[in-house]
Amino acid sequence: METDDLNPGSARQQLSTLQADAVIAGSRSAAPLWYLAVQALCCAGFVLSFGFGRWQAMGFAVAGAALALLGMLRPLVTGTRADPWAYRRSLKIGAVQAAFLVAMVGLAMFVVGPDSSPALLAAAVLLTFGVVLALGIRMERAFARSILDGV
Repeated sequence: METDDLNPGSARQQLSTLQADAVIAGSRSAAPLWYLAVQALCCAGFVLSFGFGRWQAMGFAVAGAALALLGMLRPLVTGTRADPWAYRRSLKIGAVQAAFLVAMVGLAMFVVGPDSSPALLAAAVLLTFGVVLALGIRMERAFARSILDGV
């Protein structure tokens, strides 16, 4: 590799270029909002499925399959194999998101059912969607910052 005269000015310029590239790489590696909304819909589908009565298992299976497919499509959507679960900052938020989802599904198992109030089911679904979406956005921002900082 050829190098031009290395001086403080060119070193600063090269460092500035690298930092600008890191900003672009971080923003491109993060999933877009529509992807996060579909992910949140899949998670809300888990809670919604408890209101399906005897079709509960089918609803759960469809939501799970859609979520797994979405995860497999992430590299195509973002154009990179970078994974938010590989960085400490975003992993912490992802763990909170996973714990919330487990809690909501567990709660739905005992509180939401085909005989329960439609308002209760709607509240549980909307709460799940909103919290998963908000935490997903935070996770992607933390992921992009991790790439930018090289952490």
